[in-house]
Amino acid sequence: MIVRRWVTRPLKSRMRAGMEWFDDRTGITELLHKGLYEAVPKKGGWAYALGSATLALILLQLFSGIFLLLDYVPSVTDAFNSLDYLRSGDAFGAWVRGLHLWGSYILIFVIGLHMLRTFLSASYKRPRELNWVTGALLFFLVLGLAITGAMLPWDQAAYWTTVVVTNIPHYLPLIGDGIRTLWRGGDFVGPITLTRTFAIHVWVLPFLMFSLIGAHLYLLRRHGEFGAWINYDTDPGEDEEKQIGERIRRAEPPYPTKRISRRYAAPRETVPFFPNQLFKDVVLSTLLIAVIFIMGLISGAPLDAASNPATLSYVPTPEWFFLPLDQFLVVAPTNPLIAIGVFGIIGLGAALMVLLPFIDRSPERRPLRRPEVIVPALFMAFTVIFFAVLGINRLYNL
Repeated sequence: MIVRRWVTRPLKSRMRAGMEWFDDRTGITELLHKGLYEAVPKKGGWAYALGSATLALILLQLFSGIFLLLDYVPSVTDAFNSLDYLRSGDAFGAWVRGLHLWGSYILIFVIGLHMLRTFLSASYKRPRELNWVTGALLFFLVLGLAITGAMLPWDQAAYWTTVVVTNIPHYLPLIGDGIRTLWRGGDFVGPITLTRTFAIHVWVLPFLMFSLIGAHLYLLRRHGEFGAWINYDTDPGEDEEKQIGERIRRAEPPYPTKRISRRYAAPRETVPFFPNQLFKDVVLSTLLIAVIFIMGLISGAPLDAASNPATLSYVPTPEWFFLPLDQFLVVAPTNPLIAIGVFGIIGLGAALMVLLPFIDRSPERRPLRRPEVIVPALFMAFTVIFFAVLGINRLYNL
């Protein structure tokens, strides 16, 4: 009887009943309303869109990588041939490989800009310390994915990149040689090295990355978007305390008014996420993906000759994001102590970057009022650029 009544009801009524049943079980309407109509800072919306663009680019990398897995064979005898087939025998496959390559390049650039925006606006301060920590770890995971991805084609560039990258742990005291042997599967780069690098690139790093993305999004939902200091200025002509109280009253959750200094509890002006900020997010993400599609179609992805460990004439050229470290390695092997010092400095810089919220505890938000962190950051950036320029000059005689 119940089945007959369900069948005889009009289609529109049945669809409405089905949607009500689904919404009752999942609470999807409430979640969408909370996500779309939360309050976000009015000023600086295009800069905030870098976070959404980063997520969109990561998803593009996921989907293009899945397509590449349909043809790629992770073995030293077939890896190069499988990608050479994509280049010469499958135009669509060559385009997808170009998408994956240019997507990784632009992803590194965009996530770097996103972290720069977060750093300059001091969005890592209380209560958003863990937002920064998860974001910084995501940045290093993206670099790890880019480097391990460059090792997979098993052409000349990939092989010698693998030799260099897997040798880096050697400079770690005590455990370095063990890590290098474990990664390589022996003393030298070989079939096991490629298999383990493939597993790291396809399983280990993506698992860690998407776990951190989930944590990062949860923390963002909990604490809200801080934005820049320009959103928290007050009108000198009016009572500041009154203005702060009024903007806290107007702002909707998730602004954490109880876990932060009152002045920065909520922005001066807010707008609903939909349609204001969502429009900016969609436009920026669409523009970046369009650029990746065009570059993938025009330029594709390069592929050198098949790997030849016995060659004496090949000169490895690292990826652009690996260039500063490659220049470090040019200096480091001349003296083991120098090498240990170089990688010690790099490790210390990475640790300071991750732990920045626990180091900078001052209440100041404006960049010019935070020289104790801005000056060291500029020095680190200058050092990276300096070694990158040296590397370009060495490789291209500019």
